[in-house]
Amino acid sequence: MKTNLISFKHVSRLVLGVTLTHFASLSFTQTPPPNADAFPTFESYIKVSGVAPFTTGDNAAYAMRQGSPTAGSGGIEDFYYTKDTSDTTTVVSKGHALAGAEDYLASVNVTTANMGSIEAGYKVFRTFYDGIGGFFPQSNTFQKLGHEELHTDRGSFWFNVTLAKPDRPVFNVNFQADTRTGKKDSTIWAAIISPTATVTNGILVGNTVPANTPFIAPNVLNMNEHHEELQASVVVTSGKVKETLKGAINWINNNDYRSYVKNPGSNVIASPEVTVLDDQELIHSTNFRILNQIEAKLNDKLGWDIAATYDHQFSTNGGQWITPAYSATDASTYPAVTAGNIYGKAKVDDYVANTFLHYNPTKNWTTDIGIRDEYKVISSRGGFITTSLATGSTSTAASNLTVANDLTYSHETEHVDTPELSLQYLGISNMTVYLNADYRINHANQHWINPYAASTVAGITGVATTAFAPAGSVFFQEADQNNKDLKVGLNWSPSRIITIRAEIFRKDHQNQYVGSSDLIGIGSTGGLYATGYTFTGMKFNVQIKPTQTLSFNTRFQPQHGSMSVLGNTVTGGLGNEITSGVVTGSLLSESIDWSPKPWLYTEGNVNFVYNSIQTAYPYVTVATPPAAIGTPIANADNNYVTAMLLAGFVIDKQTDANIQGLLTRATNYNRQIMMGGIPYGAAFYERSITVGLKHKLSDRMFAEGKVGYLDRQDATAGGFTNYKGPLVYLSLTCAL
Repeated sequence: MKTNLISFKHVSRLVLGVTLTHFASLSFTQTPPPNADAFPTFESYIKVSGVAPFTTGDNAAYAMRQGSPTAGSGGIEDFYYTKDTSDTTTVVSKGHALAGAEDYLASVNVTTANMGSIEAGYKVFRTFYDGIGGFFPQSNTFQKLGHEELHTDRGSFWFNVTLAKPDRPVFNVNFQADTRTGKKDSTIWAAIISPTATVTNGILVGNTVPANTPFIAPNVLNMNEHHEELQASVVVTSGKVKETLKGAINWINNNDYRSYVKNPGSNVIASPEVTVLDDQELIHSTNFRILNQIEAKLNDKLGWDIAATYDHQFSTNGGQWITPAYSATDASTYPAVTAGNIYGKAKVDDYVANTFLHYNPTKNWTTDIGIRDEYKVISSRGGFITTSLATGSTSTAASNLTVANDLTYSHETEHVDTPELSLQYLGISNMTVYLNADYRINHANQHWINPYAASTVAGITGVATTAFAPAGSVFFQEADQNNKDLKVGLNWSPSRIITIRAEIFRKDHQNQYVGSSDLIGIGSTGGLYATGYTFTGMKFNVQIKPTQTLSFNTRFQPQHGSMSVLGNTVTGGLGNEITSGVVTGSLLSESIDWSPKPWLYTEGNVNFVYNSIQTAYPYVTVATPPAAIGTPIANADNNYVTAMLLAGFVIDKQTDANIQGLLTRATNYNRQIMMGGIPYGAAFYERSITVGLKHKLSDRMFAEGKVGYLDRQDATAGGFTNYKGPLVYLSLTCAL
């Protein structure tokens, strides 16, 4: 609490300082027009504000959910300034600067009529994360990082110049540089020894059920990413033909890696708690893209678009993957290199062409028909080293390590055709009927070599061996993807008080792989393996406004689908399709706006969401002691409800007030699943209430204030991420 009070003082001083600084430059000599509105819309303005929470509980959980730290935030919430420097030139400047939330923006745009515009800007904002993992209810064990409060900063600088003179080609140059740095939480499924087990002389004794239970362990994604792109384009219009030529080049330089604790909380000697450096990626990529597009209106009924794109990308990558291992002979851990000194090179050439016809045979019919053709070639090669402890070693000295240099390569081609059709009919009074359909046909050929030890050096003997790629490491495969998408809908206004929107959609996606078991030197055409899913659903929306002061908005979106797998390793076999998952879901939403009096308005909405993925087997077996646990692998349910109620009042001509309540609740967590399966589902309860006041200080200034109370209870994390407490918000908006 002391920290919050001190932070609030700093925020208050910042807000006051910024306010006084800008007040000094303002002019209050202008006389407001008679009968001015209580809260006018300012053409140019500045808004300063501060937020101070006084919550107790998990600070990291609060920061992640609210997007602001528990220390509070404050500064310039919004700044907008526009000025006509001449009859043809307008300058617009926008920005904000919120310390604590670390959200900043500054941009300026200069537009000259019949000439063009120049714009430059920079923005950066912070996203907060909570570094937690899983909760083991049987022993009340909660896995979290040493430092839970994580954040990632995303920044962007841009510069844009447009030259647009009347009846001349339009030129544009744009440069943008994006960054992403910081730490982000994630989780990894891991096997751990039961937290209630004990160890005596290296032997696991005591409570061994459940042993090696699937568990969620926290890990950190460390990011240092940079992406720059330079674009240039020219648009030429001649009569009814418009041609666009665009070129772009971009660069990517990333250095990301993960770190996590293996066997978290374990006191078992054979499986000690160790830190793993996982999935470090050093990526350097250069991409060049060129586009040419022609849009022609041939006559009043027929139009034609044609375009072609070439995209070339070349990248190199490297990194490390180090997982400490345990040596029973030496009774110690050593940094085994799962994949070290990773290097690789990849090249992608992508060719795309598309053509579309726009045909309007009558005033009531609109038809678009076209096809998109894409051909892509992807090739890569690379390698890495691995280390292992020689058999019989009594120490982890370098002389006892065996080092292998593993190599790999791949080559893939893809040919994708996507015919598309769009129809629209306006012949029915106050109704629009439409149909959209596309069929994506992707045929790919893949050829790759799994990593194999091209050279191996034994640490004890120092003997080096070399090898060619074994037949079992060489694969050929054909991959076909057929995705069919269809939607039919209508928009209908039978009267002035009602509007209806309805749409039915179907998605049928199938992925088939043939030849995945092909081996060089073996006369087999390989097996068949396929996956797919089919979804059918609808979107229904009704808007009813019986009076000028009352309106209803109802949405209903159900969908149902199934996922399947099909496998057969026998040559020429077709296999049997097996349903691997059934998905059902629906959204029911209702919003009501009501203004019964000129001085009172109300708004309320509620959303019910039901979503379930059924993948469970009837039971699984726990090895020690042998026993079946009924339905330990639960359905992946995502059912929740959200509700909001808002009421606003006009107290007098200078003052408005409002009160708002929010509620979110989910009850999908089943702690018993932890005894033998993975606990899908979450359970939490979140609510808040705020009271606000808005007061006009003068015709050029008004102030706002809000006081609220937040409460979040998270049963999924055993209550370890709960927080609650009051929140204070103050702001001042002033015309410039």
